[in-house]
Amino acid sequence: MTVARFQRPPAANAGYIDPLGLGQNCAANVSLPARRSSVSSGGALFSSSYYKRSPPWFQEWLIASRAWARGALRESRSFRQVRAEIERSQWLQPAEMHRMQADRITAMVHHAATTVPYYRERFRELGLDVSRMEFPRDLHRLPFLTKNDVRKAGMSLVAHNAQKPLVSVSTSGTTGSPVWFHQDLTSITRENAFIWRHLGWAGLKPGERRAWIRGEPIVPPERLTAPYWRLNRADNMLMLSSLHLSDRNAPGYLEAMARFDPVVIQAYPSSISFLAAWMENRGTRYQGKSLRSVVTSSEMFDREQQEQVARVFGCQVMDWYGLVERVAAIGQCEHGRYHVMTDYSFVEFEPTEEEGLFEPVGSTFNNFSMPLLRYRCADLVRLAPPDERCSCGRHMPLVTEIIGRTDDFIKLPDGRRMAACLAGNMFRGVTGILEGQIEQDAIDTLTIRVVPSAHYSPASAAQLLANARQRLGGAVACEVVVVDEIKRPARGKFKAVICRI
Repeated sequence: MTVARFQRPPAANAGYIDPLGLGQNCAANVSLPARRSSVSSGGALFSSSYYKRSPPWFQEWLIASRAWARGALRESRSFRQVRAEIERSQWLQPAEMHRMQADRITAMVHHAATTVPYYRERFRELGLDVSRMEFPRDLHRLPFLTKNDVRKAGMSLVAHNAQKPLVSVSTSGTTGSPVWFHQDLTSITRENAFIWRHLGWAGLKPGERRAWIRGEPIVPPERLTAPYWRLNRADNMLMLSSLHLSDRNAPGYLEAMARFDPVVIQAYPSSISFLAAWMENRGTRYQGKSLRSVVTSSEMFDREQQEQVARVFGCQVMDWYGLVERVAAIGQCEHGRYHVMTDYSFVEFEPTEEEGLFEPVGSTFNNFSMPLLRYRCADLVRLAPPDERCSCGRHMPLVTEIIGRTDDFIKLPDGRRMAACLAGNMFRGVTGILEGQIEQDAIDTLTIRVVPSAHYSPASAAQLLANARQRLGGAVACEVVVVDEIKRPARGKFKAVICRI
């Protein structure tokens, strides 16, 4: 067993706070739970030295400039065409939806069999002739695909005629080790369209005010006083740092949001739940007048938390389940019911050993450059009866509960909590690590366990410790412990963070 450490610096630096690194959809080596994903505003800008050194007014100019450029790329004519298409498809009758799914999954399977080296070889080994199959009826005959399969396959899962350029993203998934996925611009455009359709369900129209409380380090790490937010004028969006949230700072956040008065708040469940609990404990309510919905994603969000947020903020709360792999999407509608987006992908539900729980298995409709077929999502859901319909009028299948993974929070000495999907960012850019897990037994101490690959070196540990120092600040001492394996609990689920305090 090998141990590397950094200790807390002198007490003069004990108040140093650093928001976490990059946005979750950046092309970087990211250790994040793959349970959910959502459109990220990216992190290369926020981590750059010129951004950190700039005054707030220039930071806002940089944010707006990047947002305008991204909007021109992602909300082009093709985006508007997809938006119009999926606005219609959400209302299809079951028979129409089934025909559309059959056409799309058939096209994707044949495309994979003829253009993707991995599938050509895999289907040949299994003696599968997809030209003689009918889909989706025969989809079960195709092999499952797991994160480990994707890791081993590498670029052999990319079609030889892939649309360039490709955007590469990675996630740790259930194993905790990085897995890379590659998306083309068409796939990104379609993903953006589905995100905006869900925002439309939440009552947001393009151009209306919204607040964003997620993981981007929009405020430089040395900033110890408000404001912990920046205005993105291009998107008419107030971006608030999720990792400066604390008992001391909460009033400023709430005042800033009420003054901006967004129509929708997009947030990590942990961030918006923190603010809701803070207000309820003090007997106060959110003072904004225009808020229609809170839209959450990327973390687990139980029913009690949702109800508290809805109660305190005085609006509906709509959750979104998605994955970096883009093989499944489940979103809450205006009536609070979880709908499986059957025009987004083809999702099967595999029974598990636990009665009443199923694992989603998704096949993409959107990413022809790296088609994932029968991809095991490694999450658990509880299904509504198949004939049950929502009063919203959409005929998409219903899920009554998303179990997902449960990850603990890191608790920091200043009272903040860091969610697992953010804490995992400290593994970004570190080579030579197969798996990583963060364990906390004391408020000022963390242990980071890593399973090394052949490329692990002292430099790997040094980089990991530097990342931890940057993201956690100086009030927490960390040590890196190299182990042969990271043990799983009985169910076999990997926990990115274990907190025992």
